Amino acid sequence: MLRHPRKISQEEEAESVFVSMTDMTVGFLFIMILLLAFFASQYDDTETVPRPVYNSALDERDAALAEVERLKQQLEDLQDRIAELERLNTRKDARIAELEKKLAELQDRLKAKDPIELYNAQSARTRRTIIEALARAVKKDIDEERIAGLDVSTQGDALRFQGTGLFASGQGTLSGASLRIIRQLGQHLARELPCYSIGPRSDIRLDCNPGLVLIETVQVEGHTDSDGSETTNLQLSSQRALSAFAQIAPDTNGTGTPSMLDFRNLLDQPVMAVAGYGEMRPIADNGIVRGKAANRRIDLRFIMYVPPGKDLIPNTVSDISRISAALQAREAEQ
Repeated sequence: MLRHPRKISQEEEAESVFVSMTDMTVGFLFIMILLLAFFASQYDDTETVPRPVYNSALDERDAALAEVERLKQQLEDLQDRIAELERLNTRKDARIAELEKKLAELQDRLKAKDPIELYNAQSARTRRTIIEALARAVKKDIDEERIAGLDVSTQGDALRFQGTGLFASGQGTLSGASLRIIRQLGQHLARELPCYSIGPRSDIRLDCNPGLVLIETVQVEGHTDSDGSETTNLQLSSQRALSAFAQIAPDTNGTGTPSMLDFRNLLDQPVMAVAGYGEMRPIADNGIVRGKAANRRIDLRFIMYVPPGKDLIPNTVSDISRISAALQAREAEQ
């Protein structure tokens, strides 16, 4: 059977398209094979990483990232600390400025302070220095003499002698051992007084007395316990004071020996004086033996010159004679 020419043409055209598609597919596959061959030729198994190494690298990366975060936190904490220190430094500077201001105010107040108060304060400090120096010297004497039961101490404005080694109950005179100690006290005192008194033995100098303070009185005071009557104890305490005074300032009339009475105050009176207080000023319990022994004592009290006016404060060594003359003139007028 014969086919129609047009139909034959359509079948040929369809076959031609099929052949073209097949060729294209074959060509594409051929290209893919070539590409796979190329990539296969480029493959090198030496460039691969084993799984344990890969996992270790991941762990190291994670640890490094964690360390970075930790360091970042430390940096933030450090920055916060620096800021806090800066705030503290600011407050410190403010406090220093405040203290400097207060110091300046105190210095101004000190400059404006009453000169009599300043002089009296210097006198008190100097008196303390004198008493402490005497106490050290006497304690050394006691140790060297090995005297038991005798004690010396500083008590404010006084040097105190007390204990069983000083006076027996009812006794008005010093015993042999304590007598030697009190006599040595007089020698120590004679070395201190020249720089703080006027008179024939005066030696006032700025190197030993920069404040130009002066001693008014060195009073030897006697005391008793409560045994006996008040009148008897007053007499007994006076005897004790006189017994100590006789050793501190022995009578040198006609001997040519310098006398402790040559040390004078600004009124040209001897600085040495005596007083007895009986049982009126106890320092311990009279109800026990030890307390009574403590109350049987001698106090060496230092009374310093107090200027009655600003014009009577010595500013130079030469001022002292002028002030002494002025005070004696006032005393004569009264």
